[in-house]
Amino acid sequence: MSWDAAKRVSAALGGFGLSFGLCSFGFGVVCRAAFGLRLSPVLVGVKLYFAILVSGLSAMSVVVGDYALDPGLGRVYRGFGVVVEGGVIVDAGEGDVLVGRYPRYERLVVKRGVIVPSFVDSHTHLAMVLLRARAGLLGMGEWFSEVVLPRERLLGPAEVGLGSLVGGVELALSGASGFVDMYFHEESVLEAGRRLGLRGVYTYGMVDNGDPAKAESELRETRRLADLVASLGDRRVRTAVAPHTPYTCSPALLSEAATLARERGLDLHIHLAERADEKRLTAERFGVEVRDWASYLSGLGVLGGGVSPVCFHCTHLSQDEFSALGRGGGFAVLNPTSNLRLGNGAPPIRSVLSSGIGFGLGTDGAASNDDLSMLSEAKLLALLAGVGSGLDVWGVLRALTLPAERFFGVKVGLRMGCTADLAVFRMGLGSNPAADPALGLVFSPGGFKCEYLFVGGKPVVEAGSVVGVDVDSLMDDYERAVYSVEGRLAGVGR
Repeated sequence: MSWDAAKRVSAALGGFGLSFGLCSFGFGVVCRAAFGLRLSPVLVGVKLYFAILVSGLSAMSVVVGDYALDPGLGRVYRGFGVVVEGGVIVDAGEGDVLVGRYPRYERLVVKRGVIVPSFVDSHTHLAMVLLRARAGLLGMGEWFSEVVLPRERLLGPAEVGLGSLVGGVELALSGASGFVDMYFHEESVLEAGRRLGLRGVYTYGMVDNGDPAKAESELRETRRLADLVASLGDRRVRTAVAPHTPYTCSPALLSEAATLARERGLDLHIHLAERADEKRLTAERFGVEVRDWASYLSGLGVLGGGVSPVCFHCTHLSQDEFSALGRGGGFAVLNPTSNLRLGNGAPPIRSVLSSGIGFGLGTDGAASNDDLSMLSEAKLLALLAGVGSGLDVWGVLRALTLPAERFFGVKVGLRMGCTADLAVFRMGLGSNPAADPALGLVFSPGGFKCEYLFVGGKPVVEAGSVVGVDVDSLMDDYERAVYSVEGRLAGVGR
């Protein structure tokens, strides 16, 4: 069955499910009236409708491309396909053989298609798309005080939710099935991510600046978010404890954050050594001495003892600090575009590689990037690593894909048993269909368009469009929101 035909069948099943759900609603009413059974008519109808609808959308499928890339194995396959059933790859191999072996399955054959495990943006602030392209080349302090802070004070849950939806659409179209977010009004970010069907780690960035009352309220908000995530029972939704930085979080808050992470069995996320003066700032604000970051975090329980921090940026860490973090189970996330954009320097890629610490790649927020393209980030990382660094295109692609195992507990790859989180790129102008597609994807990203994106086997992007999103309408809402923020900003005298 072709992909288009399968879509028509799914639509028909959805219509049948709606009709059956309405009948079930009536059945619930009759049972309640005639027999006194406490059946909610609405609940019966809705549950049956969605059970049938989801079963229609979860049909088994064969996905075939001209090429496939498996970063974990460092292999390119030609004429390759995967068979997806129940959100998992159940067979893989030569595309033509699979099509013949599974004649009744949905069939998606993408001409000039490249199948790859989908990407993870390992550090971002999705809602910051509302703040993009608002400054030239400013230093980080000036950027934060003049561009970010005045606008963030005007953002409520609705604005954060809308910005996160825009950012999520952008990420999906770059081939990303998951992201790691840190912001405020994080429940609005969560709603946007779930609406799109993406995986997300949603964290509230805690800041106390030495105020004990503020520290307690920040911890309370983190507990509330953790309770919300636990109550959802959605495997796509995760959370972590997230003290913002060592220079905005007191040692007491960092220690309490580590205790909370340990008690809840959560990761701890923190911006670390993004700028060169963080040790001085931490010492001045909290009266402590920071000889090296690994020792400082270990002393507060943030590294070791069951806490393995995810550290963002890491621009000014030494190889010894990376090694110590790695020994403690820490994980580094590099954000090269944002670091260069704000004058913080390039990530020390060779130190990362020499230390052996696990690492991923993130865009950071669009206010300092200014886009959310994972392939653009990948190209910059490869160029900054340079000749002789030991980081080849497979290492770059692993940084884009393998963090999904840490953050979401999925199995990454194109083999049987791997999670069906897949991106299918189509090679177009700007690509070379006869060249190595792994090299092309990293170094010629403009020639590769994400045509399909699957998260747990379910389509998020189809034929180059995000499922269920009217981009023109979304852009109208986005335009109104950013004009509103700027207008209110002008109204308060800036």
